[in-house]
Amino acid sequence: MTEVMTTKKPKKQKAAYPFPAELIDQLLAQVENKDAESILGESGLAGQLKKMLAERMLSAELSHHLASEGEGSKNHRNGSSPKKVLTPGGELNLDIPRDRLSSFEPKLVAKHQRRMPGFDPRQLEHGTRLTMAVNSPSEFDLKL
Repeated sequence: MTEVMTTKKPKKQKAAYPFPAELIDQLLAQVENKDAESILGESGLAGQLKKMLAERMLSAELSHHLASEGEGSKNHRNGSSPKKVLTPGGELNLDIPRDRLSSFEPKLVAKHQRRMPGFDPRQLEHGTRLTMAVNSPSEFDLKL
């Protein structure tokens, strides 16, 4: 008889989670209903985390802006303004921080911007039309 040699493939290592499991457990313990909507929905835990992270980033942007103006500047924090932005999951109500001299230009959600970065259907549509025109110009017209 001939022996068949088999080699086992090594198991792939799971990537480490970016957050400790205890932190996730603490967040989930605060959710009243344990259904998908109350955890993953825009009004649920995931939506609240998205709002808190965006507002924290905006606050850090303003802190950096004020620090770059120097200590002698008369500019300082001056409350916040509500702003509704559109995300792939729906609307997100943010409190955008303001400064006294109105010189703060946020980068995360710029003034007059209505969509969160990385998701603008008009840009996606434009990119698709441009790609189609470049890949097969005889079939498609370039529409800008």
